[in-house]
Amino acid sequence: MNKFYITTPIYYATAKPHIGHAFATIYADVIARYKKLKKNETFFTVGTDEHGINIEEKAIKAKKLPRDYVDEINSFYKKTWQELYIDYDDFIRTTEERHKKGVEKFINKLIKSKDVYKQKYEGLYCSSCEKFLTEKDLVNGLCPDHLKAPQKLTEENYFFNLKKYLPEIRKKIIKNELRIRPEARRKETLKMIDSGLADFSISREKVKWGIGYPGDKTQTVYVWVEALMNYVTILDFPDGEKFKKFWPANLHIIGVEINKFHTIFWPALLLAIGESLPKEIFIHGLFTVNGQKMSKTIGNIIDPMTLIEKFGSDAVRYLLLSQFPASEHGDIKEELFIKKYNANLANGIGNLFERIFTLAINYKQKSGKNCDDEIKKFQEKTEFVYKEKMENYLLYEALNEVFFFVKKLDQYIDFNKPWVLFKEKNPKAEKVLETLLFGAEKIIVWLSPFMPIKMEQAKKYLLNLNNQKEKLNLFPRL
Repeated sequence: MNKFYITTPIYYATAKPHIGHAFATIYADVIARYKKLKKNETFFTVGTDEHGINIEEKAIKAKKLPRDYVDEINSFYKKTWQELYIDYDDFIRTTEERHKKGVEKFINKLIKSKDVYKQKYEGLYCSSCEKFLTEKDLVNGLCPDHLKAPQKLTEENYFFNLKKYLPEIRKKIIKNELRIRPEARRKETLKMIDSGLADFSISREKVKWGIGYPGDKTQTVYVWVEALMNYVTILDFPDGEKFKKFWPANLHIIGVEINKFHTIFWPALLLAIGESLPKEIFIHGLFTVNGQKMSKTIGNIIDPMTLIEKFGSDAVRYLLLSQFPASEHGDIKEELFIKKYNANLANGIGNLFERIFTLAINYKQKSGKNCDDEIKKFQEKTEFVYKEKMENYLLYEALNEVFFFVKKLDQYIDFNKPWVLFKEKNPKAEKVLETLLFGAEKIIVWLSPFMPIKMEQAKKYLLNLNNQKEKLNLFPRL
């Protein structure tokens, strides 16, 4: 049995999750479910990043202790993932003791590598980003993400010798030993390496809410650095059985805004301590909402729980993943959710299943073993493309293939009119209905990673057709 270790980013616990967090987590969940269906021994992890000066400031503003503040935010994440049926295997919090111990062991290994040195540093720091910015990063003197001027900080911190490892990282990316997808993000990473990158700080001098730096009580481990380490601390790094079994990660799912940290900084840290690199990193694009970047100021941040209340969890999973290819940047148009829901779910898959299952109940048909050649060939083509897209983590494209098949079956029903064939006692009637049931069974399998609850309902309904007294209404029209 092949092992498959897949991770999401751990989200910064400053506020409730929004649809950007939901998108990446659903994306990883679909891949993990698909791998489990393929009998891979899959380990799927999520988490929250709970240290840093931004957390401390948020807690003070809320008149809470930092620990109480992150406990509350963490509960929102866990509740949201529960409602979205995110089937993770483990949830890491960076305030957990197992993470703290793992980080200390990792830092000690870095220190032994002789690639860590201490020096004074003066730079521009955005506390909301929890990172240092350069002048070229700013727009009109402001952090482009938070629209505020960064602080000028002078600190004496520990730095990591990144430059030493850049040639090796570049070589591994070129050889696909460290695979980065899509190609545009791979080129972006190589461009960053070729432009020259400075060594980076792995500690902070004036941040109290964090993990203490080993051997120096004046320092805490830089929040970005220890957050990256969650991918191994969750496996009980460095001696745990899970670490020995599942590392290296098969796939990190991340967003484009944290590309540099995952495709350059993280591999460099791993190389320095002699550990294997993740096999692949899939970087999804940025998305706007109604043409604008998500912002509290604008008021266009969408809470996934609000969508779940309106559409249901499986529909939200579908609506987010079917907006645009994850490999590209795109725009979510909230006003089109109902239109897409009704067109593709209520009038699409839901209506198709209702038509097929009603026919099967009326004419006492249970299974679909005898399939029309036309549909069988179309199914085989769909299966081939679906598998190819799923293996390459192209979920939007895989969904499109399934819904082409949905339309094909709808057309097949309209053309053959099985109710007329049965009325006329045409011998073709039974084969047409078996073909439709065969198609429905395939659709249920294909869509089960995307819409697990609804497809399980459809599967159970199909297996118990003779005892059904009500129609299956998977997606009521809104």
